[in-house]
Amino acid sequence: MAKGNLDELKSILNRALTLEYTLIIHYPRLAAMIPDEATRKLASELGSASIKHADVVANAIIRLGGKPDWSFEPFPAKVNLVSIFQTQLGKEKTALELHRQSAYLVADSALREKFEDIAKEEESHIKMVQDILERLRK
Repeated sequence: MAKGNLDELKSILNRALTLEYTLIIHYPRLAAMIPDEATRKLASELGSASIKHADVVANAIIRLGGKPDWSFEPFPAKVNLVSIFQTQLGKEKTALELHRQSAYLVADSALREKFEDIAKEEESHIKMVQDILERLRK
């Protein structure tokens, strides 16, 4: 089912799942801290998209015979939204790379297509976080 090492693929997928699950948990809290409604909506959209991504990743892990790791990172102690969203930008970029790696390693064409689609969505998420940062800096 995987072109590369199956254990490596499951490890990458669990890293992606932890990251997506962290985003699910963090974005609603971050959105609530944003005073501007349009910017708050962007942050909420990012959290909603991560739910779909986590579901695809968890199902792929199970399909490959693995066990999903539903852990997540703690909410940042910093209260500076610009600093937090700079960190979020890094997380979105990491998610993009993990989904690209997953698409490359998986042999199943349907799963590959799902990971390629998620990677494309992550590219737009990076732009959204950059937009949020620009708005927060004003």
